Amino acid sequence: MQIKQELSKIDEFDIKQKTKGHWFELVLANMLAIAFTALGFFIPVLSIALAFIIMAYMQIGLYKFVLKSYRGESVDYDALFLPFSQLIKILCIKIIAMSGMLLWGLLLIVPGVIYGLNCSFCGLVYLENPELSIKEIFSKSKQLVQGHRTMILLVALVGLVMLCAAASIGVGLHFLLSLAFKVPPALTVFLILVPIFVTFVVAAAPLFQVYLAGAYDKALSLAQKKPKNVSKSKKNVI
Repeated sequence: MQIKQELSKIDEFDIKQKTKGHWFELVLANMLAIAFTALGFFIPVLSIALAFIIMAYMQIGLYKFVLKSYRGESVDYDALFLPFSQLIKILCIKIIAMSGMLLWGLLLIVPGVIYGLNCSFCGLVYLENPELSIKEIFSKSKQLVQGHRTMILLVALVGLVMLCAAASIGVGLHFLLSLAFKVPPALTVFLILVPIFVTFVVAAAPLFQVYLAGAYDKALSLAQKKPKNVSKSKKNVI
């Protein structure tokens, strides 16, 4: 019951209305990001490292694209490509976030998850405050994410359930085909990966990204209102 109540809060961000007419653009933006990341694997020796660098770079570009789309601003696919001068800082943020989550996760799973949730807004904070230091970006992300951690986790789990359901479709197709003939291993992998890829690009990734943008936008607006409320209360006391 409590989970249903939490999930119903997604409606507060009016995702359907905010993304009306833009969902296909979000899907295409994710496909472009994945395509550019995949290019890194074709470079010998540096394949994994290069793919990681491209992934970190494209992820921040995706956040920019989704945030502008959520706010109803005009957006084009150029938003996916940030100035290369920002690459070093983007990589530092990504590496620190992943390292911290891994280290805390090795100690206990829960602290690792909480640390990862606290870093959820790092990319969005950096986009709008590139002048902040890395420490300040992590600190502001942790501050803004307060009150949204549970929902961010639930939306991520919803996406995971979608991917598991997609994988089960692939397994089901493999089972049906195996009744007729021997299914080659390559075809088995294809049958499982294709539904997962389609579900991730079409539904899971856009849903999570749009919710994250909405949660960040709401947290930011509330944070900006707090000083005003404090000043008003001081005037009333006087």
